[in-house]
Amino acid sequence: MNGVARQRMVFFSVLYLGAFLLNFLWESGQGILYTAHNDMAAREYVPMMVQMALLDALSINGLYLFTSVCTRSLLWRMDGRNLFLFCLSGTLSAWVVEYASVNLFHAWSYTPAMPMLFMVGLFPLLQLVITGVPAVFMAHASAGLSNA
Repeated sequence: MNGVARQRMVFFSVLYLGAFLLNFLWESGQGILYTAHNDMAAREYVPMMVQMALLDALSINGLYLFTSVCTRSLLWRMDGRNLFLFCLSGTLSAWVVEYASVNLFHAWSYTPAMPMLFMVGLFPLLQLVITGVPAVFMAHASAGLSNA
């Protein structure tokens, strides 16, 4: 395996693993803000958190690849413009998923403690950005890429 292929493999492995770990912590912490989660047994709750974190990590990889298409660079520079695009696409996609899941499909609901913004929960709205940016930084550092 040549150096570029190895660098890409390291980058995307760390991106997925880092995003998974950060999202597992995030999902576990915000779980008390969803109505159904408070009554769940650990044998149901933990596997659900793992599943959600896996999907969130996949979403972050998708957002990264979307930004790659827009920047025409698979391992794009972490400058202000590219990070803005990553964050904007993450926030918009999170809003669409949350709005549809809560208001259209009624797949889940929030407790009164969940702060709301634009008819969705604030924490899920910010989740992909707050967990995604550090995951991208970790992946860049692990692959030996410059963050600027």
